[in-house]
Amino acid sequence: MSNILQIGYTAEGSTDERFLGNIIRKTFEAIASDCKSPIEVYQPEFLKKEEHSFVDQIVSLAKKYAYFHVICIHCDADAPTLENGMRNKFNPMFDAVRKADEGICKNLVPVIPVQMTEAWMLADTELLKNKIGTQKSENELGLPMKANLIENINDPKATIVNALKIAYADQPKRRRKRDIADLYTPISQELSLEKLRFLASFNAFELKAREALQILNYLD
Repeated sequence: MSNILQIGYTAEGSTDERFLGNIIRKTFEAIASDCKSPIEVYQPEFLKKEEHSFVDQIVSLAKKYAYFHVICIHCDADAPTLENGMRNKFNPMFDAVRKADEGICKNLVPVIPVQMTEAWMLADTELLKNKIGTQKSENELGLPMKANLIENINDPKATIVNALKIAYADQPKRRRKRDIADLYTPISQELSLEKLRFLASFNAFELKAREALQILNYLD
């Protein structure tokens, strides 16, 4: 008989919500293959935050959804590294949750892309070009040529928007062109973990996801 894994997650915006659900599911499914017994990973459920401070938002959700095995908390770094986000938001959040009464989910996993979620969309530029529908090169589109350059980009979203403009610049106006909003779901469905593992911020998330399963005693 399989154990089950019920995961909730937060997101900063609607596009983050569409992208991260599939990435979180695939990550936990991959880790579950290393578990001591079979694990059925349910599709992660998006948890809508209320209008409070970051810490109060998460404490409220962790109490409301105390029955979840894991809650993944998304917050873009908006910086070249994860340290500021951990120090200013996540560490105070973890302290508040630890001090809370019983009846709260304390198995929380940070999801902190550098600089923003769109950086993870750049992990596979061939996939991105396929979804845009262009055969132009990364150089022509202004996309990073190597994975180790991705997290040095200050505004990954603007990079993708610019690539879309370049890709469609010489196409007839009547032809339907994709907007960046059209890309989040299809890319998240096909983006491989192997590509994401070139990014330090994803590796940090995957490590915390493994620790979450260890807390549940699903993983040694």
